[in-house]
Amino acid sequence: MKENDPVAAYFDKLPETHKRQFEQRASGANFNFQQRLRLACELGGALSGRLLDCAAGTGEITCAVLKPGRFSHATVVDVSPAMLQSAKDLLTSQIKNAELEFVQSDVFNFKPSDSCFDLILCLGLIAHTGRLDILLPHLKSMLTPGGRIILQTTLADHLGTRIVRALTSRSELARRGYRISWFSQRNISDACDRAGLRILEMRRHALGVPFGDRLWPWANFQLETRLEKWASRYGADAIYVLRAG
Repeated sequence: MKENDPVAAYFDKLPETHKRQFEQRASGANFNFQQRLRLACELGGALSGRLLDCAAGTGEITCAVLKPGRFSHATVVDVSPAMLQSAKDLLTSQIKNAELEFVQSDVFNFKPSDSCFDLILCLGLIAHTGRLDILLPHLKSMLTPGGRIILQTTLADHLGTRIVRALTSRSELARRGYRISWFSQRNISDACDRAGLRILEMRRHALGVPFGDRLWPWANFQLETRLEKWASRYGADAIYVLRAG
């Protein structure tokens, strides 16, 4: 990890807040996090072998993917020492049927110690790192033949995202100490093409009502649950399944 990494410094303050997104029952404030967990389990459900989570946060999604017992090994990476420690505490207490490895690292500098991976989780990462044209070839280099990458992004071409971006870019830079990166569907598609990755599936979710999760969590939850089918076609967040080829 680079000294004074602003991403690590920002997330070092957030483990308890992050854990609450998964520990509490579903609400408008945490709906997107819980949808992300559900879709990661669903989209990775047919895979087995070796797992890499390259931005594990506090480990709840990693834990849910590992619990069915299909993966014999998991490498858990995060740039934030505090986040990684929370993930380690959770996973070592909950997962007994897989070998676990924990690595504090920027994913761009991470290299596997031995074998490649059958599934790489890349959730909640690229907004904070950017550099998609460097990241995707790096992840591809760590895939087994037939392996998959599950990649999540908030879509920059969604109207709600455009509003949030316009209103918060300056304040978010001041609060975080780094700029949020935004990617459209075309950005993702073009980056995959350049990296030699094929999009097998894309699943959308989240209505993307600007600030709905903060200002009107109860109303936001009602909208999200009642319009879930609509969000699956036009949602602000997308989760991609990628493979080499």
